[in-house]
Amino acid sequence: MSTESKSSSSQPRSPGSDSNENETENTSGDENDTSASRTDTDRPPLPLADLLTRETDRKFVGLTENDSREYPDEVPPETRCSAANSRSFKEAIQALPKASPGELWATNDFVETSGRVDTDVIRRVHGLDVDELESYTGSSLEDLAASSDADAVVRVHDHQDIVDDRRKALNALGYDVKFRWQIASDSYSIINPQEAYLPIISALQQRGENNPFGWVSYRDWGGLLKMVVICPSLRHVVSGDQEDIEDDGITIAVSNDSDSDEDSNKDEEGSETIIYGGFQTGYDFRGTQTLWARPVLFFPDSGTVLPDMGERYTRRHYGKATNADHERSQGRVPISEWWRSIYDDIDTRMIEVDTAIRRTRAIAYDFEDLPFSVEDCYTYWGIAFKYAERAADRAISIAKPSSRPTVFNLQLSLLIAVLQEYEGSMASDTYQEYLEVAGELFRKPAMMIQLAMQEHDRQTDQPDERVLPEDQQTLSDALDDIVDIPGITVDSEADLSDGAAQRLQDRVQRRLDDIESVT
Repeated sequence: MSTESKSSSSQPRSPGSDSNENETENTSGDENDTSASRTDTDRPPLPLADLLTRETDRKFVGLTENDSREYPDEVPPETRCSAANSRSFKEAIQALPKASPGELWATNDFVETSGRVDTDVIRRVHGLDVDELESYTGSSLEDLAASSDADAVVRVHDHQDIVDDRRKALNALGYDVKFRWQIASDSYSIINPQEAYLPIISALQQRGENNPFGWVSYRDWGGLLKMVVICPSLRHVVSGDQEDIEDDGITIAVSNDSDSDEDSNKDEEGSETIIYGGFQTGYDFRGTQTLWARPVLFFPDSGTVLPDMGERYTRRHYGKATNADHERSQGRVPISEWWRSIYDDIDTRMIEVDTAIRRTRAIAYDFEDLPFSVEDCYTYWGIAFKYAERAADRAISIAKPSSRPTVFNLQLSLLIAVLQEYEGSMASDTYQEYLEVAGELFRKPAMMIQLAMQEHDRQTDQPDERVLPEDQQTLSDALDDIVDIPGITVDSEADLSDGAAQRLQDRVQRRLDDIESVT
């Protein structure tokens, strides 16, 4: 089998990157992707990158080409498709590559192409007792070889190739390009993106959502994909109004940490926060055994995406994964029916966003009391220093006082730093891991504080610089477990007056009533 050309290319930017067309498509490559990517023929060289895209981020808006393809006014320009590259969700999915099964063959080096068996080489095989074999069979090795009908190339029946037919075709035409994504067992079931994702169209149409937007990011010629779909119909506003909260409650913690820059205040603690619901999904033809999807939150002011705390849907690549009747008979929800459930899950969870965001606003780190810096805190969570430094600068510049940023500030500053500074693909595992850190801050702020302190204590050689009490070495997500730790300020729901709590409950109940009236 031919080997893959060792092409390398510049990494695509995130949706927030600067681009004349607000579109990032990596089609560049080195000399191995040009003349070196073909065999020695007399035809003119054609760069492989001119035919296929190895790595790209493509934006979309609208479900189909018949939809309006209009973004909400709140969505920043850098997150939008350019007029020249506008495409619908359907068009983006149809353009994704498909995987195909291929036969797998193995070469038996002891058999020549003529069918002759090389007994001399077999006699030298380590660990094979030829004398015992001849004694047991009553035949010489040469007689056994003469009666054998073995072939030089043997079909492997219990495994299969998972291949890219586009590159396989180019390989047949003389291009030295690898076309295999993986070798899988014979029970592996391919789930192509068109089968999994085109049903999203009818699911969203049934929920009255015709103008979603988002982006598709893939690497390795489309073998690894992550996609974000944002639903404007799932818009939610978290109020920064102080009238519902006592003077010594959550809003005071928020206002003390509010942004000193009026232009940035829209995405910080002291004002209302606009959030859209959506979902992220992905697959990996290169060996991962599941196609997955889960809810996300989108902050339009900053163009950032945050993994939500909703259910994660997964489907293994076994059986008849795209056969709805088969899936139901096995007690599984067909992939085609996932999307309505995910939308409804997100719609319900938007009611809980107030509580989650208020909780992250109610917890503040005081780095005058803590024995480590904001940058250190990010690195303790596994963030590379480049992004930790940028996120820390932003968090400090916004917080009031600057030494006391809230978890909400730290979370959003991290998302913005990664969005603006990350030079790799949004489909990469590293990019996803950074989003997960921000998501964990959102979901488990108390545990993340302890995680940073635990890592600090592990790295320090000075016992007097350790911050976690000896009796609190187990991570917990309970706010009560961190209130006595120096450097941590927590304003909890207990700071709500009875009247304020009731008014908050009334707003939630009105939201529930509105949902019930629609359904």
